[in-house]
Amino acid sequence: MEDLSRALDEALLKELECPVCMQYMVPPIKLCKNGHNICNKCRQRVQRCPTCKAEFSETRNVVLENIATRQKYPCANRQSGCLNLLSIEHIAEHQAVCVYLKIECPFNVYWHCPWKGFKCNLKEHAQAAHPESFFECSKIRFINLDAFVILSCYGELFTYNQLLRDGEFYGAVQLIGTNSEASKYKCVFTLRAANGIEQISKTLLVRSYTEDWKTSFNSGKCLRLGEVTIRKFCVESNLNLSVKLFKV
Repeated sequence: MEDLSRALDEALLKELECPVCMQYMVPPIKLCKNGHNICNKCRQRVQRCPTCKAEFSETRNVVLENIATRQKYPCANRQSGCLNLLSIEHIAEHQAVCVYLKIECPFNVYWHCPWKGFKCNLKEHAQAAHPESFFECSKIRFINLDAFVILSCYGELFTYNQLLRDGEFYGAVQLIGTNSEASKYKCVFTLRAANGIEQISKTLLVRSYTEDWKTSFNSGKCLRLGEVTIRKFCVESNLNLSVKLFKV
């Protein structure tokens, strides 16, 4: 009975594959005039049905859409060992941070690092290949205007990026995890002046590494200060900026 159920699930998943991109279809699922399915993204890219070359109709496959919303989908990394089954609204976020997903080294953004491996092996790699930019702590102090580091704390890995570009100073923390996991942490930025009295402090939720740094910096939910302001807090071009992570 279990084998039969598994076979039926596999057959149903096959029906939910788009014939163009081979990804699982999510609503809206479009139809050609002969009743063949196609995902909405591919429908916008092709003019005729890839199965029978018929024109597309304006009809949606509502029955298959209802099945798609109830179906549990295997992770795309199941060949590597992931056994998770998730609903359509959660599968994409899971796959972005699945421990069986091979990810690039975060330092590859700024310095060429050819490493690509499982998330669970990233800490070991960072310790060995980037010891000067890897810290096992929840609080760190910066004196340079530009910095990129990995922090290991609370059983998680975080990346911190700060830079001065086009008259603006940016700083943001990303968790190497999902958006929902990132929302469990906050970061407190404290910029202190040389007189020990004046300071700027800002508390923000941690971002997820599933978004790129440009998106994080443009979100408005990061540390962002004008260059004139940041220079006033510098002593001989050095900052006194601390970043501390907390559980929410």
